[in-house]
Order: sequence, then C-alpha cells, then structure tokens
Amino acid sequence: MDDVSGGAIGEEKMVRALLGAAGLDVPDDEVDRLAKLYPGLRRTVDRYYRVPVGDEVTAAVYRAVDSTPGDER
Repeated sequence: MDDVSGGAIGEEKMVRALLGAAGLDVPDDEVDRLAKLYPGLRRTVDRYYRVPVGDEVTAAVYRAVDSTPGDER
C-alpha cells in the first residue's frame, strides 16, 4: 500500500498545499492540528474509495467484426 502520510513532502506541507489550493489562509496552530489529523483522514478516504476490481473473474471478450451489408465473403 502507498504511504499516505504525506509522502516525501510531509504532512504539514501537504496540509498547507491543500489549504492553499482552496484559497484558505489558516493560522499556524490550526495547520499543526490539521497536520496531525491528515494521515488518519487520508487513510479513511482512501479506504472509502477503494473499489474491488474483481480480478479473480475473467472478463467476456467480444471481437468486432466488419458487418458492412453486401460485403459478405
């Protein structure tokens, strides 16, 4: 599983980037609190959006055939 703790840039920089992208100017103490919550929140969101892909079942394959009328061979 990928590291969801903010990766190479760290939680604080990630939180600042997200807040900046939203156009929010937040005091440093609030950024610190949000940075502590970020890893858990990110894991929860990632789990919510994890979709089972069903790799254990083969898919049906349909081959396209040229079916232009009058072009039978």
